[in-house]
Amino acid sequence: MANILILGAKVPFTSGGQEVLVRSLEKELKARGHIVDTVELPFSVHPKESILNQCAIWRSLDLSSFGGRAVDLVIATKFPSYYARHPRKSLWLVHQRREIYDLYGTRYSDFSDDPRDEALRQMLVAGDDAVLAECAYRSGISKNVVTRLREYNELDAQVLYPPLSAGNAYYTKPAEDYILSVGRLCAIKRTDLIIKAMPIVHNFVKLKIVGIADEPQVMEYYKNEIDKHHLWERVEFLGRVGEQELLDLYAGALAVYYAPHNEDYGYVTLEAMASSKPVITCDDSGGVLEFVRDSENGLVVEATTDAIGHAVNKLVEDRALAEKLGRQGRLDIEKSGLLEGGWDRVINGLLSPLEQ
Repeated sequence: MANILILGAKVPFTSGGQEVLVRSLEKELKARGHIVDTVELPFSVHPKESILNQCAIWRSLDLSSFGGRAVDLVIATKFPSYYARHPRKSLWLVHQRREIYDLYGTRYSDFSDDPRDEALRQMLVAGDDAVLAECAYRSGISKNVVTRLREYNELDAQVLYPPLSAGNAYYTKPAEDYILSVGRLCAIKRTDLIIKAMPIVHNFVKLKIVGIADEPQVMEYYKNEIDKHHLWERVEFLGRVGEQELLDLYAGALAVYYAPHNEDYGYVTLEAMASSKPVITCDDSGGVLEFVRDSENGLVVEATTDAIGHAVNKLVEDRALAEKLGRQGRLDIEKSGLLEGGWDRVINGLLSPLEQ
């Protein structure tokens, strides 16, 4: 039995895969008899100069003991939680500050080639190099995350896919006439592409969107697109929903749209597959493509509204194909070990510094 702290960075009033991962990890560690708590600090990207201060705050924390109880291990997850100091620090990397790495130079990054931005970016990269190198064990939640770590920081890590938290609760039922989109509403998730594709899609098919906005003006942008194309009868924003309602929405969908730009991992992909639903994604969607294979368990298309719209219509017009792809997805997720169980490998890796 060990005393373990899970470290996470939390953007207040938002929720996503990081929160699911931390809660599930804490639950699984406790089930194995460990004493576990989670330490989360609020994270903000504005102004970006404050990011250095937030790294320094994590670095300044004394995590050696609390209340007379020594901390045996810390498990860092998301930037900048891995800046914390501890002699036994495990890393289960969700993602780094991607705006200074793979997103740098794209419309998804707020770092420009301004000399001040470049100086800040170089300081953050150097900081990552140092604090990630000191981890006693390194892993990432997908091949995509681990590949980035190797490419940009020249550090190796093991791939540890997070198992699905709801396990065998996922089910399926006859498809209804709607496409489901799940996730935070922000530019990089590209919910706008499926909204703008809807005029191409057969007009009896609806789009249901689960998630809340976490970027300024994003909802205004979506609503403008809906107004422009007269889609209010066909697009429904459901906000944040409960676990059972989400399971039911997956079960009844014709297909699930999930096509972020260069995604880290994407629980949505696995949840759709576990619900026997085909996933419509794009050829630049990163970690999603570690699971979705074109015309085998989903459809992989270019990141354009035309391609996405025609992909939806292909499944609308051929329900047998949609069911076939969905069945294969369910088989794939069962074989992966991520539906039921799968935690032993994750836990064994993360706790390995305790044996050193």
